[in-house]
Amino acid sequence: MAIGAFFALLPLPIQMIAAGLMAYITRVNIPAAIAGTWISNPFTFPLCVYAQYRIGCLLTAREAIGFRSHDALAMLTHAPMPFFVGIVPTALLLAFIVYPLTLLIWDFSAKGIQKRHIKKLAPIDDILR
Repeated sequence: MAIGAFFALLPLPIQMIAAGLMAYITRVNIPAAIAGTWISNPFTFPLCVYAQYRIGCLLTAREAIGFRSHDALAMLTHAPMPFFVGIVPTALLLAFIVYPLTLLIWDFSAKGIQKRHIKKLAPIDDILR
């Protein structure tokens, strides 16, 4: 999932393919990596671009250009360098956040499945005794 989250913030038209290939190379869960790319979708894309731009401005010590509209493409045409500088740090940050969250969710769901399975087997244990 973290690999997918990393590739979700890269401005590539082949995010799912890149995440799937990287998951295959590193021998991790390919469907989870592909699902991780869905973090970047039409609803979250403007927020991702804005965060990358602001972090890029912070890292390059540039002042952010204020825009009245929330047009991400207009912002990128006027100041592309901060955006490109902010891509990798935000992608790494998101990957480092998503990885432990995925593990917690996985553990929580696995324990719930295990508890239901034990409850289902409890009447059989009573019969066998």
